[in-house]
Amino acid sequence: MRPPPVTIEIFEELALREPREPAFLEEGETLDRGRLHSMLLQCALLLQRLGVRRGDRVAVSGPGFGIQLVVLLAAEGLGAVTASFQAEGDPDAPFLFGQVQWVFSARPQVLPPGVHFQLIDEAFVGRLAQPLGAERPTWTPAALAEPQRITRTSGSSGRSKFMLLTGQAQEQWVATGTEKNTYRPGTRLLVLAPLVMNSAFCRSSACLRRGGMVLAGASGAQLPQLRPNNVWGLPLQLENLLRDVPPDYVAPGPVLVATVGGVVSPALRAATQRVFGGRIKNRYGSNEVGGICEDLDAAGVGVLGPGVDVRILGPQGEELPAGQAGVIAVRTPAMADGYLERPEETAAAFRDGWFVSGDFGMLVGHRELRLLGRHDDLVNLGGIKQPAADLEADLRRQPAIADCAVQAVHLEDGAVSLGVALVRAPDATPETATAQLRDALASWGAMTIRLVFVSAIPTTAAGKVDRMALLRLLREQASR
Repeated sequence: MRPPPVTIEIFEELALREPREPAFLEEGETLDRGRLHSMLLQCALLLQRLGVRRGDRVAVSGPGFGIQLVVLLAAEGLGAVTASFQAEGDPDAPFLFGQVQWVFSARPQVLPPGVHFQLIDEAFVGRLAQPLGAERPTWTPAALAEPQRITRTSGSSGRSKFMLLTGQAQEQWVATGTEKNTYRPGTRLLVLAPLVMNSAFCRSSACLRRGGMVLAGASGAQLPQLRPNNVWGLPLQLENLLRDVPPDYVAPGPVLVATVGGVVSPALRAATQRVFGGRIKNRYGSNEVGGICEDLDAAGVGVLGPGVDVRILGPQGEELPAGQAGVIAVRTPAMADGYLERPEETAAAFRDGWFVSGDFGMLVGHRELRLLGRHDDLVNLGGIKQPAADLEADLRRQPAIADCAVQAVHLEDGAVSLGVALVRAPDATPETATAQLRDALASWGAMTIRLVFVSAIPTTAAGKVDRMALLRLLREQASR
C-alpha cells in the first residue's frame, strides 16, 4: 500500500487549483501558492540531481526560514529523513552531522568524512526560482513505519538528545494542527519559533496543508503590515514580540495565540489579550511524545488530547490514583522510541511503551490533567529550560544568601513560574536577601518569582536537593 501523502503532495493539489492564493511571507516578500509550488518542485529535482535518495538523512539550516522550509518539504516528499539545526552556534550540530548523509546550509559547516555538503547560496536559490520545464519529480514519501524526521530535546541540561520519528509519529505531530481545524484558507499564521523545533516545522506544514499562509521572521513592529490572525511560539518569544509592538496597536480582529513549552503568566496573558483580543491557548507536550493537552488554563489544568494516555507514578514507579501528585508518564501516537545513541537514558525514560517525563502532576477528573511543575533539575523560563544548578550557583554567590534551591512551579492562580527556597546568611535581612536575589536573576530574563525563606533546603538521602519535597514546600507556603 502506498504511504499517505505528505505536505508537499497535499500542497501541490491546492497550488494547482488556486495558484494565486498567498502561501508564504518573509522579509516583505510574498510567495503565492503557484510560485512556492514551483520552487518546491525545482528543489526536489535539484536534490535528485545531487544524489539525494529515498531513506537518506538530510540536515538543513538557514539563515532564512523559507529556504529551509522548501528544502525540508522537498526532501520529505522524496522519502528522505529530515532534520534541522542552527547554522551558527549549535552545540549539538556535530552529533547530528554524524547521523546524516547530507547537510544543506547557508553557512559553511565542519563535517565528518563522507557527509555531503551543499551551500545554500544565491546560485542555489536562483536555481529554485527558474521556470519549470517538462520534468517533474516523483513523490516517494516514507511509509508510516519508516523513519521520517530526526528531532531533538531542548538541550537545556547540556546537550540535546536526538530522536528518530517514524512517518506515523511525524504525521501525528502535523495532525494536531489539522484535525481540530485550527488552520484554514484565510489563515495568516505567524510562526515565532525556528524550524529546529519540530513543532514549528509541523505547524507550518499543517497550515500549508489547510490552505493557510505562513508568516516568518517577523517582529512586533511589523504586526500592522503582517496582520496575522494566528500566532504560535514559546511564551518567551511571544513576550519579545509584544515588547516591540507599536504603542497603542490593537489587532483589527481577534487573533488566536497558541504557546508551547512553558507557562503563560497572568501578566503575559493580559498583554496578549490587550494586543490580540482573541483566544490564548497554552499547550502542554514534550519533544518525546508530541502534544499532551491542547490547552491549559491558568491553574495548569487541561484535557488530554485524542490518543493520549497518562499515568501518574509514585516514588517507586507505582501508579497512583486520581487526585494524588506524582511523575507524569505518557504514551501517544506521536511518541519516539528512544534517544539516538543514549541507551541508558532511553532505558530510564522509555519504559514498557510509556515515556516517563520530568514533570509533576495529577489527574483531577476524567482525562483531565493538572500540571504542577518539574520534579527534576530543570526550570522553565518562558519556554526556555535551564538547569536549576546554574541559577542556584548565581544565587549562592550573593553574600546575603547562604543556601538556596529553585524549582519550576505552577500555582492555583497561574501566577508563579519560578519558586525559590532561600536560606539567609547570618545577620542578613529578608529585604537584603530579596534584593540580591532579584539582581542575580535579572540576567536570566523576566520571570515571576515565588520566594520562601527556609531554615534548610530539603535533601534526599544521597544529599541532593529533594525536588519533589521542594515543590510541595513551595506550594504549601504559597497557599498560606
